[in-house]
Amino acid sequence: MLFLVKVGKDLKLKFMNFKRLLYFPAVLFINFLYAEPLLVLDSGHTPDAAGALGVRGIYEVEYNDRFVAELKPQLEAIGYQVVLTRTPEQNISLQQRARIANQLNANLFLSIHHDSTNERYLIPTVVNNLPAQRTIEPFRGFSAYISNKNGSPFSSYCFAENLTKQILPLGRLPALYHADPIKGENRPLLNKEYGIYRYDNLAVLRLTKVPAVLLEIGVIPDEEDEAWVNNFQNRYNMQQAIVRAVADYQDNCIKPYLID
Repeated sequence: MLFLVKVGKDLKLKFMNFKRLLYFPAVLFINFLYAEPLLVLDSGHTPDAAGALGVRGIYEVEYNDRFVAELKPQLEAIGYQVVLTRTPEQNISLQQRARIANQLNANLFLSIHHDSTNERYLIPTVVNNLPAQRTIEPFRGFSAYISNKNGSPFSSYCFAENLTKQILPLGRLPALYHADPIKGENRPLLNKEYGIYRYDNLAVLRLTKVPAVLLEIGVIPDEEDEAWVNNFQNRYNMQQAIVRAVADYQDNCIKPYLID
């Protein structure tokens, strides 16, 4: 069984059986009905499946891990409990990520990724003796994904809209090329203004019962966009946009649907 325990100041996930719990004095039983809201924050990919390769020879998982590490304390500062699905050295499946959110009955699930583009627009290069790849034309911007097979599709869409509305004022434009009618793309674009796509069979969204969004921060094989996401101030501005969206989630996505 999955339990949330307190180790020092941090909340961590532990798998243990009931007998072991009787001898585990550090367990903090969280009453989720009255506790602070909880967000499960997922750093996409793993060391063994590192994701997209960027223009500087760095794989996506490193960008994801850095962004998540910076975002977590900012979300905690507004009163959210934040549980990470994995640490940088961990290899876990998409199913395990969804299970964490479901067993904790999280208020929100957010998966952080960095984007690439179709192989036909990429060429291999070498940077500092490392394999790399770059785009042959500009591919830039952010995008958000939801699944209609998620347990809370309407709340997921509202969360995605909340996120992207906060990102647009930063001067970032949505990446619309994933809707191109070519093999490997052709994703249904739900909202062109906000760059929100539907990806029904994406496991990390489909298997999650709570409101869930996958957010692509930027396109790392594109030289200009990689420079943008690699800039600390730009990342901080993006993270603060996410914090504002999470803070506004209850007012924008829950209260309007409550019936007295």
